[in-house]
Amino acid sequence: MKRMPGYVNYYKLSLLRGCYSGMEPTHAHSLEVIGNWGGYITPMLDSGEEGCTFNRLVVDGSFGEAKLEVIAAATDETEVFIDDAPQNLELYLKNPDVPVQDKTELLCALPHVRAVDTQDLLLHSLRGRYLWVCAAAYRTGEASPELVGLRVELPKYSFTEYFPEIYTGDEFFERYIAVFQSLFMEAEARVDEIPRLLDYRTTPPDNVEYLASWLGIDNSRGLFSPDQMRHMIKNIDIYQGAKGTKYALEQIILLLTGISPKIVEQFEWELPKLSPAQLEANGRLYGESAGHFCVILDLTKMALNVSEDDLEQVIEGYCALGSQFKVVYLKLCNHIDTHCYLDINSALSVPETVGLDSGTIGEHITVG
Repeated sequence: MKRMPGYVNYYKLSLLRGCYSGMEPTHAHSLEVIGNWGGYITPMLDSGEEGCTFNRLVVDGSFGEAKLEVIAAATDETEVFIDDAPQNLELYLKNPDVPVQDKTELLCALPHVRAVDTQDLLLHSLRGRYLWVCAAAYRTGEASPELVGLRVELPKYSFTEYFPEIYTGDEFFERYIAVFQSLFMEAEARVDEIPRLLDYRTTPPDNVEYLASWLGIDNSRGLFSPDQMRHMIKNIDIYQGAKGTKYALEQIILLLTGISPKIVEQFEWELPKLSPAQLEANGRLYGESAGHFCVILDLTKMALNVSEDDLEQVIEGYCALGSQFKVVYLKLCNHIDTHCYLDINSALSVPETVGLDSGTIGEHITVG
């Protein structure tokens, strides 16, 4: 069984651990050239095996019309002589006080592979336990070159090993086959990624909404974050299976706003012992028929993080067919209206002494 190549990636935080000059990190943890030139050197890659072979290097980024120079150097030794003095390669190459140009010259003095204006190069000729990669971009236009990451494949692996012996050892044929080998292995890697991409727990944030749409979760208005949609997929029996129920509506409002709502339906207030005046007042408050309900949100402790229109669109999507609703927002106020509650959002306009029998509405005694 032939040993398939593995991967060493330099992306995001791993990329930023390298040494760079003329570049600055972006919010996405890539490196952007800020002047006419920018150079980057990876941290030392220790394969753990003397005489290790390498297969391929891929440079990920957008370089446009910029000139890109890539150097990959390998060696079994970590000590070199610079100005007749022994120097540790790892410490020298990651020393920020040493110019990148001097480091590049040192790498070119080691066994290396160099390429210009190519982001995919073979490393079959390299051997060594330790590897460094240098990428330099020279800007020639207006756009700023950006280095997103690098990927090193090791050990050496060639499809020519499956050909008859007459084809082996031919450098041209090996490079020719490497083109198709790269296409095949990239396609194979994408196939291997499918289980991870289809798992809502591991798929990238940009892909969560796509997975959610397969389950009928609508985020066309962009109201839910990737983490919220992962939660919805995990609890799909609530957010889709229980759609149209009071419980599902409470959960979607809580997820969207972070506020636990109070939902009042007609049977909760329409009791035989209530007087006609009370029934009329409750009808105005909560809805007049069995198909009506009222959603009450307490905004006295926190503000609403979505627009009222967006919230009502979500509620409408979770209502039972044929039902109607009204949304009441309890805010701190200084005037009594139809939705003021003691100890929640009510307050005296002008503090004064009142009597319990001084104000009545119907059969209710009110104190504001």
